[in-house]
Amino acid sequence: MTLLEASGVTESDLRESRAIVHVALEKMKQNQFAQARADLENALRVAPEEPLALSYYGLCLAQIGELGRGLGVCERAVRNQPSDVMIRVNMGKVFRLAGDNHAAHRTFLRAWQVNRRHPAPAAELARMGIRRAPVLRFLPRSHWCNRQLGRLRYHLERAVGPRVAY
Repeated sequence: MTLLEASGVTESDLRESRAIVHVALEKMKQNQFAQARADLENALRVAPEEPLALSYYGLCLAQIGELGRGLGVCERAVRNQPSDVMIRVNMGKVFRLAGDNHAAHRTFLRAWQVNRRHPAPAAELARMGIRRAPVLRFLPRSHWCNRQLGRLRYHLERAVGPRVAY
């Protein structure tokens, strides 16, 4: 028995909830997050534990500044359905909005590992870019020496220009 079946949600409720989620997604694409939030709350009234609705609701909350609450909702969605790629991608987006790029990268990577053919996690990983190795490889990336030397390397390369291999 799934979590949705245990909560008494019927197939028609699930279809109605997903239709409302699609309307909210269109509003989110137009940066109308307050209206999308209201739609997603309606979708969650119909099907309270529907993972996709929870996931987009968490992303919407994060977009309007409620990062902690949004992350909690996304984590609940991932617990409900860990194999859904878009739910993991949305949680990664919330991490990125919160400024936690390491957790975002790890979440996008896990989503990509769940389904390597899905374009969303691959696009998010490409958007984040590839990190270069730390300057001092024997020290952790977060060590103050690596952070300072990395900034120096970045500024020197910008001043000198791109390296050209012959």
